[in-house]
Amino acid sequence: MSNAICLNHPLREAAARCTSCGNTFCRECITDLEGRMVCVACHREKTSVKDKPKRDWFLVTAGLQAVLGVAILWFTTWAVGRILLNIPAEVHEGTIWMKFSGM
Repeated sequence: MSNAICLNHPLREAAARCTSCGNTFCRECITDLEGRMVCVACHREKTSVKDKPKRDWFLVTAGLQAVLGVAILWFTTWAVGRILLNIPAEVHEGTIWMKFSGM
């Protein structure tokens, strides 16, 4: 790397190559980031906090959860009702034991 020059300082000899962008830089323009040598621009890009656009999904998800909760409650009530309706009348009347005793 003896013939390479710094991208930012054309009169200085390059000391290292940025592992991110691949350009050569002098000792002042290169820095260590998690064990890798990177230039200041790549360091700034990798360490900057990017703001995510705020989305208010609470209203949508709360509405969907309410609808889903009512649907699950209705289906559970319907299924229990179907099971209770399929129980023979003799069980409710207390006469089912007569079928098994032979009376």
